[in-house]
Amino acid sequence: MLNADAFPEFAVQAALWAMRGTLLLLLAVICVSDFRARRIPNRLVLAGLLVALAWQALGPAGTGLFHAEAPGALGAASGFAGAAVAFAGFLLLYLMRTMGAGDVKLMAMLGAFFGVEALPALVPLVFLAGGVLVALRLFDGTRRRAVCHNVRLIVFGRLAALAGGVGPQFDPRTDSADRLPFALAISGGALLLAALQLTGVNA
Repeated sequence: MLNADAFPEFAVQAALWAMRGTLLLLLAVICVSDFRARRIPNRLVLAGLLVALAWQALGPAGTGLFHAEAPGALGAASGFAGAAVAFAGFLLLYLMRTMGAGDVKLMAMLGAFFGVEALPALVPLVFLAGGVLVALRLFDGTRRRAVCHNVRLIVFGRLAALAGGVGPQFDPRTDSADRLPFALAISGGALLLAALQLTGVNA
C-alpha cells in the first residue's frame, strides 16, 4: 500500500477506476458462466484474488475500493484477512452441503477486494440478494417444486442427523434439479455494497 499523496490525483483516480472496472468485468464473466453452465471458472476467481491482493498491497492508500471519502487500498493484511475469513465462513456452508465450492472461492475473492472490514456488511447483502433470486425463480412452477424438494432434503437430513440417524442427504454437486446460479446473488450483494459505499451510506 503506497502513500496516495505521492501520486497525482488523476493517477489515483485512474488506478481506482481501472480496479473497479476489473472487478465488474470479472463478476460479469463469472455470472454468465454460472448462469449458462452452473460453473464458476477457477482461473477467473484465482486471477481476481491475485489482482485484489496486489491492489491492496501496492495501490494508493485509502479506506476501500468504493469508499466515497478516501477511496484506495486497505493494505495487504486486510486483503488477506478478508479472503481468509470469507473463505472459512462459507467453507462451513459448503461442508454442510448447502453451497457449491465455486461460490466459496468467489466469496474469498470478494473478501480480498473489499477487505475484512466490509464483510459484516457484505455477507448479509449477499444473502439478501440470494433471497430475492430464490423468490424470483419460485414464480416458475417446475422450479418451485424442485426447490421445495431440495428444501425437504435439507431439513429432513438435518433432523435425522440431530436424532442420531441417517436421513436423506442434499448435495449441491449432484442434486441440481434447480441449482441456483448463486454467483448472481454474490455479485448482486457485492454491487449493492459498492453502491452504498460510493454514496457514503456504508462508508
